[in-house]
Amino acid sequence: MKIRIFPTGPFVVNTVLIWDEKSKEAMLIDPGSKEAVESVQDEVERRDLEVKYIVNTHEHPDHTAANAWAKLSFPEAKLVMHPESAKNLNFWVESEIGQLAGAEYSPLPDETVEEGDFLKIGDQSFRVLHTPGHSPGSIVLYSPEGKLAVVGDLIFKDSIGRYDLPMSNFQELKTSIFKVLKEVDHKATIIPGHGETTELERELHHNLFIREFIR
Repeated sequence: MKIRIFPTGPFVVNTVLIWDEKSKEAMLIDPGSKEAVESVQDEVERRDLEVKYIVNTHEHPDHTAANAWAKLSFPEAKLVMHPESAKNLNFWVESEIGQLAGAEYSPLPDETVEEGDFLKIGDQSFRVLHTPGHSPGSIVLYSPEGKLAVVGDLIFKDSIGRYDLPMSNFQELKTSIFKVLKEVDHKATIIPGHGETTELERELHHNLFIREFIR
């Protein structure tokens, strides 16, 4: 499994490209800007990859801003998200945050995923964990074999996702973090929606928000 992260856009969203080297199948996660999608397209063409999925970790406009552009760039790829994300997909587009993110109206998903579903690219399998709190439709994509979790805006290095936004909920966020601590290998690398990649074990020991939760 190979990974490239493209931090771009006004909110510096981590647009992630993951691919299976043998099958050349790939997954694009959180197309946050046209610039990010163009960088992904260059990588895909250079490596002769096939983008199978375009996945949103949640419905906020900085993470869905370039969904339409991604679908135009990779028309065979399925746009995938949680049903709650689909329900609120374009709620934010004309908001101040949506305007700042340069968000465009997103097409509806080709497929929705629930807790316990799997997305597969070649031999790599990612389990879906529904992790509401930051938003109703937030998900984590977890590969036990690859010891990798793409966590969206649930956990950051030394921080956690915001819970003061419309439809966010602190208690749900806390429950979702406990779920990840229980179900994800603590040695796993976690790729957050913004900022540096980290390890779950590091956050368990050094993230003051999480430390406060488990006291």
